[in-house]
Amino acid sequence: MGRSALAALVAFGTGLSLAAAALAAAPAGPGAPAEVPSPIRFVTHRVGNFRSEACGVGDFNADGRLDIVAGPYLYLAPEFNPLKVREVDGKVDENGKGYVHDFANLPLDCDGDGRVDVVYCDWFAKECAWFRNPGPAGGEWTKHVIDSMSGNFECADLWDIDGDGQAREILPHVAGTVWYEFIGGAGGVRQAVRHVVSEKRLTWGGGVGDVNGDGRPDILRPNAWFEAPADPRAGTWKEHPLELGESPQIWTYDVNTDGLPDILTGSAHGRGLYWWEQVRGEAGSEPAWRRHVIDESWTQVHSITLADLDGDGDLDLVTGKRFMAHNGGDPGAGDPPGVYWYELKRGPAPEWVRHTVSYGEGIGSGINIPVADLDGDGDLDIVVTGKWGGPVWFENQRK
Repeated sequence: MGRSALAALVAFGTGLSLAAAALAAAPAGPGAPAEVPSPIRFVTHRVGNFRSEACGVGDFNADGRLDIVAGPYLYLAPEFNPLKVREVDGKVDENGKGYVHDFANLPLDCDGDGRVDVVYCDWFAKECAWFRNPGPAGGEWTKHVIDSMSGNFECADLWDIDGDGQAREILPHVAGTVWYEFIGGAGGVRQAVRHVVSEKRLTWGGGVGDVNGDGRPDILRPNAWFEAPADPRAGTWKEHPLELGESPQIWTYDVNTDGLPDILTGSAHGRGLYWWEQVRGEAGSEPAWRRHVIDESWTQVHSITLADLDGDGDLDLVTGKRFMAHNGGDPGAGDPPGVYWYELKRGPAPEWVRHTVSYGEGIGSGINIPVADLDGDGDLDIVVTGKWGGPVWFENQRK
């Protein structure tokens, strides 16, 4: 165990979270995949008890360690003590009802000063904004509005939309399809630019990936995908049909190794986690999509990340159940939250094996789920928060 992990264990009174110990209580029955004891052990570190739903990971104080941001607080490594840096509106009661008006915590150097800032969005205020990191000077972080013209913001994510290999563009989940980037302006001052892909109102959810294999990142929405032009900033994005249902993050990955990118996402407010196999017809025809069930035994799949948790060279799926997304109005809202990773056995007949990270401990996920090497030991850890009160990070013990 690394020094930072040991310090966290002492400071926060955490315990071991073993997938094998949770098997008897984890969701099972129709639609549940095979589950076996996890080949990876995770140590649970609770670092906060604030009832918000977005979190992020970045080196906010430039000390070479990854920190956590969630709601109004920074949790600076290695002790992860909370430091309040901004105000957020709203409130969640002890039963998980209500909302903190903070639906994205994206780490990004927005102004180009070398310090990691935070991008946020707000359903109720109908805005996307960023909070400036003042650095060693300290003090409250100041807010700067990016967009107040796109209506309600359910959440937002960082993706590589311009194809430069770096996920620095912001894709919000709004009714239309827009994206933002920060570019140099007059006097070298960076400013946010809003790019409109389509004004058409679509279902909540979004992601980025090369759907057609032309080397360009396309934008995916639950009921359309937009083919990227040669110049994503000036060209016309071509709309193609798609029907996934209301979704969280939407990912592309060649699950069955046939050379065609497939789609992975879930039902944000209903039941199910799925992958859609891409099936190509005649040259020039639209691709068809064949749905495959990964897991239909739990609901409110509102956060999905692909990452190689077990170090075998292919991507696994990390997700968790959102708690009280609509204040109890969703199917399965009263079921216990949980956090899971699905090991992909990739090939022509792919298999997904579910491993439980946490179940029955009151820990789930919110609207995003960062996966990063938080303790710098060479493997990937999982960070979650939600209206149950977090954040929590799960230390991967693979190394």
